[in-house]
Amino acid sequence: MSTILRSVALLALGAAAASANASEGADGRARELHAQKLTVSDPLLEPFLKPPTFTQMALSPDGKHAAGVAINPLGSNSAVIMIDTETAEARAIVQPRVWKVTGYQPYVRDPRAVRWLNNQQIAVNFTVPDAAIFGIDGKPGTDLMQGYLHPLRDAPGKPTDWHLVVREARGHRLAALNVRTNENVSYDLDLPDNLMDWATDATGQIRAARTIDTAFWSDTSTVTTWYRIDAKARWQKVDERSVLAETFRPVFVPDRPNRLVVQARNGGDRLAIWDYDVPGHTFGELLAGHESEDIVSLRFDNPEATELQSAVTDGLKRHTYWFDAHYAKIQAALDASLPDNVNVLQGGSRNHQLVFSYSDVDPGRWFALDATTMKMSLVATREPSIDPARMQPMQALRYPSFDGTSVPAYLTLPGKPAGPAPLIVLIHGGPQARDYWGFDPEVQIFAAHGYAVFQPQFRGSTGFGRHFEESGYGQWGLAMQDDITAGVHWLIAQKIADPQRICIVGASYGGYAALWGLAKTPDLYKCGVSVAGPSDLARILGDRSDMSRNAIVREIVRHQLGDSSKMAAEMEAVSPVKHADRIKAPLLLVYGKLDQRVPISHGRRMLDAMQDLHKDVQWIEFSDEGHGVRLAANRVVYYDAVFALLARTIGKGEPPFPPPVAQTATPPASAPQ
Repeated sequence: MSTILRSVALLALGAAAASANASEGADGRARELHAQKLTVSDPLLEPFLKPPTFTQMALSPDGKHAAGVAINPLGSNSAVIMIDTETAEARAIVQPRVWKVTGYQPYVRDPRAVRWLNNQQIAVNFTVPDAAIFGIDGKPGTDLMQGYLHPLRDAPGKPTDWHLVVREARGHRLAALNVRTNENVSYDLDLPDNLMDWATDATGQIRAARTIDTAFWSDTSTVTTWYRIDAKARWQKVDERSVLAETFRPVFVPDRPNRLVVQARNGGDRLAIWDYDVPGHTFGELLAGHESEDIVSLRFDNPEATELQSAVTDGLKRHTYWFDAHYAKIQAALDASLPDNVNVLQGGSRNHQLVFSYSDVDPGRWFALDATTMKMSLVATREPSIDPARMQPMQALRYPSFDGTSVPAYLTLPGKPAGPAPLIVLIHGGPQARDYWGFDPEVQIFAAHGYAVFQPQFRGSTGFGRHFEESGYGQWGLAMQDDITAGVHWLIAQKIADPQRICIVGASYGGYAALWGLAKTPDLYKCGVSVAGPSDLARILGDRSDMSRNAIVREIVRHQLGDSSKMAAEMEAVSPVKHADRIKAPLLLVYGKLDQRVPISHGRRMLDAMQDLHKDVQWIEFSDEGHGVRLAANRVVYYDAVFALLARTIGKGEPPFPPPVAQTATPPASAPQ
């Protein structure tokens, strides 16, 4: 017990050091809530404001220890916690550290990620460009320069003392470092242009890479793919094409000369895994593909395999397909034991695996699995403040849009409502992004307060095929918005949603869609909330947005949204600030003063337009937020305003459960319960 209490005390100390430099919120309520003790008047909201206990976990090869990055209760600092998987004893071994440099503001070096080197040592990467080796007792070892990458192995695939590290993060300069002798050798890739990503062979040597370059005085960017026959050979150019063109990504270099394993569509609609012939510049055998879903990731278990072991799809729900009989058997047993969860094997060794199991009602738990006995023990819970029994299941569904397009979506109901429920239409950002099946705190916050939550994956969303994504290009406010509207009408027709109690909410692109939904379909929604939403499409690459400072981003935005210099009239026709007169419902505008993606000027112009027309509009400006509302204190202010708006427009919901009984927070370093 003493080691647990000591760990908590050290974490709290780190929090105090960091909070001394925290910015104050502009809102008076937020300033009060920024104090060490967060006081929340809404007991239904409180469990969702606590940060995850652990953000990452790794299991030693022998399965005896798990090392995790833990967050202190205030969410301001992290430490590495070492857990004995047999006794559940937990202790902090790597603490946050405050660095003070004369002439500069103090900054905190927090542990960010851990990886096991062997049964006795871990490599730790920090939030600043720094990394080091630590023993399981916390004793510091070899410095790993500015970041640890991965081990280097010999030809048969056996571990060596050599590892790949980052020598200089800013220039992607690497080094091979011997962790026993501390000798290091430059491992610079010597590639032109800016490095995007790379692929290794079974020994860890980087043998394929992609770079990107933008032509001088233009916004035309080119992606180039490179390959080398071995780690000492010269690079050869494999492919070169526009950043806007369909390309392929090397993911592994197999033990076959002049071949690559790549992720590509290869002229089709879905991402799949292919064999690629380097000299012939041609695709070969299809290694893994799915008829209706993208292959989003794959696994090679070095050094035990040099070929593809598994592939993962993530359509409406994640699924892992194993080509290795050993792991396929383990996966089947896990899915039978935890049938309503997504169960992910996160590594360790062939006989000892770390399992991360999560669902729509559970943020996730880590288990240590002994594959020889098939016994599994709980290591840690990601968010102990969340009670899965009080959360609401997320349904995956499809509905027809007005033109017949099948649109994927998620629906979360507040318990089992007796009739049509008040509805929150929650729009994701991007828009080239998507929502996922799994625990979503914002969804659960609304559901806990008695509201149904609808998340349409309108055309333009990623993950549902190339055609579906590209059909949203140039369709801001048009077909993309129609997909959202069609989904709401479908829910009304199904008697799921009460047509008189619907509110649209979103952030970033979702904030735009909320604004435009109020203007385009003014009788459909009774209120709207826009967080960091663009209000004038012609200014998306203006107003000092960080997107305007990046040539690659400028080119992509113009391709996906449209060129304001050529489409001024079209953009004005679907810009909310130009059509505020159409809006009938009350509107809440929420913006961060530090936002560089969608500058606060977008919100202020929308506010002015609404006020000039004497519309019902409320304004919240956070001086210490950027693109979104992330600080816990500000989230309290935000949700207080949102639920007040909902109460006066669509009425309070009927919570499926009474407020939870207050409990003492579980310390980050405590043993799993």
